[in-house]
Amino acid sequence: MKYLDLVELINDRPEYEKAGVKKGMFGAVMSEESTDGKWQVVFSEFYTGKDISDISVREEDLQIHEFVPLDKYPPKN
Repeated sequence: MKYLDLVELINDRPEYEKAGVKKGMFGAVMSEESTDGKWQVVFSEFYTGKDISDISVREEDLQIHEFVPLDKYPPKN
């Protein structure tokens, strides 16, 4: 994992939910390296880019993607 990697949250945890982030959401890695097995990740609204949360996420809870898979696009409201 590296800076600006596109990642998907693949596990729910209470600390993520408290920050407004849930399984299936996509974000970008904002740290150059992990700290204690965690990466700083910013999660934003899918179509607007408005930031939802900038949180520390366990590496095992993230999956790297090259791009957002078409089947994971959220519906437009």
